Amino acid sequence: MKKERISIKIKKISCALLPLALVLSSGCSKGVEGEIEIPIYDGVQREDYKTYEVKRMNLSSGEKTGAALGYALSDSLYTPAGGNLVSYELSRLQELKEGDVIAVLDSSSLDYTYRRQEIMTQAAYEESLASGTEAARLEYEYQKAVLDSIQYQIDSYTIRAPYDCVVSDAAPLTAGEELEEGTYICSIAHPDEIYAYIGAPSKKEESDKYRLGAKVTVTLTGNSYEGTIVSVPNSGSYKFDLKYTKENMLFEAPKTGPTAADSSRNIIIGFEPEVLEKILEETPNAVVAGWATVNYTTRELNNVLAVPMGAVSNRENAYVYLIKDGDRIQMPVDVGGTIDGYTIIVAGLKEGDLISESYK
Repeated sequence: MKKERISIKIKKISCALLPLALVLSSGCSKGVEGEIEIPIYDGVQREDYKTYEVKRMNLSSGEKTGAALGYALSDSLYTPAGGNLVSYELSRLQELKEGDVIAVLDSSSLDYTYRRQEIMTQAAYEESLASGTEAARLEYEYQKAVLDSIQYQIDSYTIRAPYDCVVSDAAPLTAGEELEEGTYICSIAHPDEIYAYIGAPSKKEESDKYRLGAKVTVTLTGNSYEGTIVSVPNSGSYKFDLKYTKENMLFEAPKTGPTAADSSRNIIIGFEPEVLEKILEETPNAVVAGWATVNYTTRELNNVLAVPMGAVSNRENAYVYLIKDGDRIQMPVDVGGTIDGYTIIVAGLKEGDLISESYK
C-alpha cells in the first residue's frame, strides 16, 4: 500500500526527540501542545469512518434504586389506660372518616367516679343559684371542670379517628384482651400524604449524593412521575404536623408507634398534589403494591464541550482525530471525565470542530 505525503507541524515539542541521533530537546510540558497530521492510506475513504461535530451539551448521569411507596410519616394512637378491649376491627390501608370508632376499651371503672362527681356538680349548681355569691359560683365552675375532665377520660376509652385518614399500620389485637396503659393501637396518615422513600446508604459519601429539593423521577408500573426530595436523614427539614399526640391527652404514651418510614433513616420523596392525584388515578393500587423505582441524577453538567467516548483515544495521553482540510489530524486534548456516554473536552477543540471515530 503506497503511502502519501506526511507533514508534521510542531508548535512546541513536549518531550525530547532523538531521530537519527539528532537531539531536539525542549523539555516536557503538560496540556494540549500540538497537532500531527496523520497519513492517509490508499483505499481509506472518508465514508469508511464516522464523524462527529463538537458541540456544547447538557449532560447528566444518575442511578436507579428501588423505593418503598406508602405513608411515610404517621400519627400513632395508644390506649389511654389499662383495660379490657371491648371492640377492635382494623386492617392496614383501611380508610376512616373523622369520628369513626377505631377501638373501645371498658371504661366501667370510671362509672362510680363520674356519678359521684355528677351529684357534687349538681349540688354546687343549686347552691350557686340559691345564694348568688361569687364563692358559690366559683365552686360550681370548679366542680363542673372536674366532671368534664372525668367525661373526657371516659370518652378517650373510645378511640376515634381524629381526622379523615388511612390506617398505615394496625396492631394485631383481639377483642377481649386486657391491655396496659399506653398500648400501641395503630398508626394513621392523611390520605394525600403518600411518599416514596429510600433507605439511606450507610456510607456518608453515598448518602450525601441525595440533596434536599432535588428532583427525581419515580416510576410505577411503567408510568413515570416527578418527585422532590423533602427529607434526608438528620436534616430536620421536614416537620410533620401531628394532630393526635400524647401532649393533647390526659395520659402519657410511653413509646412511639411504628411509622412506614423513619425520616431519620430514610430519604423521603414527596409529590405535588396534581402529581399524586395522577399517580392514584393511573395506579390505584400503588400503595398496596408498595414499591417503585427512583431515577436520581447524581451528576449534572450544563453547556460543556463534549464528544462521544468512542471518538477519544487514550494511550499515554488523550487525543482525537480532527478533520482539517480533508485530512485527519491527531489532536491532543485535555479531558474532564466521561458522563452519559460522552467525554468532556476541557481544551484542544472548539465548538463546531469535526472529528472522526478512532483511527482504523
